[in-house]
Amino acid sequence: MTFKNTFLLAFTLLAITTQAQAACTTKSFDGKSMSRCNVWPAFPSQAISVKSTYLADSGGDDAGVFDLDLAILNASNAKPIATYHKPGAYNSDAVQLDDVRIDTARYRLTPDVRAFGLRAKFVHSSHAIPYEKTDLALYVREGDSLRPVLEGLVVFKDNGEFMNDCEGYSKKIRRTLEIAPSSHNGFADLIVTTSGSKMKNTQSASQCVSKTTELKKKQITLTYDGQQYNVPEDLRGY
Repeated sequence: MTFKNTFLLAFTLLAITTQAQAACTTKSFDGKSMSRCNVWPAFPSQAISVKSTYLADSGGDDAGVFDLDLAILNASNAKPIATYHKPGAYNSDAVQLDDVRIDTARYRLTPDVRAFGLRAKFVHSSHAIPYEKTDLALYVREGDSLRPVLEGLVVFKDNGEFMNDCEGYSKKIRRTLEIAPSSHNGFADLIVTTSGSKMKNTQSASQCVSKTTELKKKQITLTYDGQQYNVPEDLRGY
């Protein structure tokens, strides 16, 4: 490829990316709604848009759900190419939804199918019982629709319990996702690696003594059943 052709290609990609950024709308989370929009690096002429809106429960006790509106947009005119809507996608109560982020890592499930992810962050702001977690969901495009193929996988979790300013414990869990060379029902298997640590604080005279222990790494393979990847209960939820 000549320098001129390389320059033209780079200029074209820059123009497409600029168009996509202009078509995207982003709104900071205000506790009731949010919107995110990212250019999809795998397909620079497309952008991924996510919007989430709060709906309070009838009880009026600060508990409710967030609907999810997800779309792939044409970069040049923001026209939807494929969409997905899920009412009550995220529960929000004592543990509140804090953010939703688009994940465009290389989730290539077949040579022709690439998924993208959403990472939903939840928090419980308490000194005595701190809690934070992030769930990962993966979506694929099928015609003019988007479909979840993975839901509810906890990729980060930090929880604990403290008696006072010192005594107590906290536990952190992190999970990474890799595409396996094996496959089931047409989609590649997913290798999930779990690592983490546990910290314990104790009071010794006037000092707070902290001890951190690394947890043993674990690995598990998730397989596709034709509709979704089966996520074991111990990798889900709270």
